[in-house]
Amino acid sequence: MYTVEFEPDAAVITSIDESAKCEDIEVIIAEDDIVFLRQFVEELNNHQLICISYQQLLDIMAALKSPEGAFYARFTKDWNT
Repeated sequence: MYTVEFEPDAAVITSIDESAKCEDIEVIIAEDDIVFLRQFVEELNNHQLICISYQQLLDIMAALKSPEGAFYARFTKDWNT
């Protein structure tokens, strides 16, 4: 399950682990195309944060359907192609 929220300066996607084995993860896409991945770590009692570019996020999405190898992701406006 996931939620999508639009803030004035970012879009926030929260993925909820339906198996309850992992904490929720937030993907925060800022208006400057910087992407933050954030997950709460109970043992540390705080959030761990990773910062990536929007292109890196697109690479990860494309990699989910790719065979082994090295690739450049090129996207069109139609995500169905």
